[in-house]
Amino acid sequence: MTNTSTWAHITDRHVLEEIGRRVEGTRLDTNVTQQRLAEESGVSKSTVERLEKGESVAMQSFIRVLRVLGLLDSLMSALPERDLRPTDLAAGVRERRKRASSGTPPPEPWTWEDE
Repeated sequence: MTNTSTWAHITDRHVLEEIGRRVEGTRLDTNVTQQRLAEESGVSKSTVERLEKGESVAMQSFIRVLRVLGLLDSLMSALPERDLRPTDLAAGVRERRKRASSGTPPPEPWTWEDE
């Protein structure tokens, strides 16, 4: 898969740290203590601390914290819903793919000929 996003070449460690900074910033902007966020999220205060430091936490804990901070919709909008592609519909396909094929490499991204 080719990914040209800003974050594609940033280490996982740095991505976790940035997520932690953003979670902490949102928490502070909404004037919520780590203790209160932990209680409302149903996670431990140390989990909130680890998340804000950019350390790994369980996905369920992350979701709970985002829900309390009002950020869960933002996460979900970053992950597109899988719909049938127009070419699938034209071919009469009625179900979404359940697995990727291993035989054909993905196509290179399309570019203008003069690039």
